[in-house]
This record gives sequence, structure tokens and C-alpha cells, in this order.
Amino acid sequence: MSKVMLVANRATSIKKEKDFHYIGVDGGALLLSEQNITMDYAIGDFDSVGEKRRTELEKITTIEHLPVRKNESDSEYAIKFALERYDEVYITGVSGGRLDHFLSVYHMLAFQEYHFTIVDEQNHISKLEQGTHHIQKHKKYLSLFAVCESEITITGVEYPLYDRKLNLHDIYTLSNEIIDTEAILEIKKGTLIVIQSADKKNTLD
Repeated sequence: MSKVMLVANRATSIKKEKDFHYIGVDGGALLLSEQNITMDYAIGDFDSVGEKRRTELEKITTIEHLPVRKNESDSEYAIKFALERYDEVYITGVSGGRLDHFLSVYHMLAFQEYHFTIVDEQNHISKLEQGTHHIQKHKKYLSLFAVCESEITITGVEYPLYDRKLNLHDIYTLSNEIIDTEAILEIKKGTLIVIQSADKKNTLD
């Protein structure tokens, strides 16, 4: 199963994982290049990179050069591009900056028919649909948010829930914790955004 990490502009460092392919998104391609991490593609309009650096990238990877004026952001295009070519898609470097850019990626995940994972130093954000899911612990806290009317049971956590209904307005499923080796989440109805997060000092690898 192929896995790819999209590295966008806000990423500051990358821990290379041996099982991952890499794609640089606009300025994220420069970070991969500086860290000597081989990338399958570099995608973007490269308006902030400059002609010289773009030429350097062309020597080491395949460039998907996007126009500056377009209907999709670089990250949106890169996510769709990757989903057509890899089994699992992760994106980092989209948080911590412009909130509108982050929300556009979040809305793709939450409210459109795309399945990928948003990661950064403190967060691991994914979407789960109806079925039984074994959730491995990535970060200290576990929060669930419904994107439509949902019904869940969750065990293996500090605050288990049984046959609970969630709607888009519910926020009481914030800041739970996985206490067993994994949490078991049964989504009997609906779709959830699952956010694992950590305070800076408690970030888990």
C-alpha cells in the first residue's frame, strides 16, 4: 500500500519515514530539497520561490507547474493529484499560518468526498465513516466532531460513550484520552472528524 506525505509551505522540518513517498507543495518542495529528501513531484505555482530555485527543483524532481491565477489552491490541487496516485495521503505544513488556507483543506476533508489525513507537530486529523474503527494513539488528546447527524460508541478511553447521538453543534466530545492500547470507535451512523492533539510539551512522536 503506497503512502505519500504532501509537504506544504508552513512545514519547518520533516522526519523522513521509510515507508512514505513525498511531494513538495510550492515552498514545501524547497524544504524537502534542503533536507535531501527525495520527492516524487513538486507541485505549485512557485510564485514565492523564484525562477532560480524552481530551476533547481526541475533538476531533481518532476514539476507540476500551476498557474498563479486558478480556481484551486496549490494544496487543494496537490491533494486531488495525490489521491489519484497513492493509497494513503497525508498533508503537513497547512496549519499555523493563514486560517483561510487551513479551513479550505479542513473543509475538503470534512465536507467533501476526499479521504486524507492532516498532520503537524501537535495534531493528527482524519475522517471516519460508518463502521468499527481501531484508533491507535498518536497524540495525548482525542476529540470527535460530527459532520452530520451521527451515533457512536467509543471504548478504551478515559470517558467511554455508549450509543450516543452527536450532531454538528455538539462539542462535549472534546479532550478525551486513549487509555488502552487503542480506542475502539463504532460509528453506527454518520461521519466524524477525529482529532488527536497535544500541548506543545506533551507532543508524542
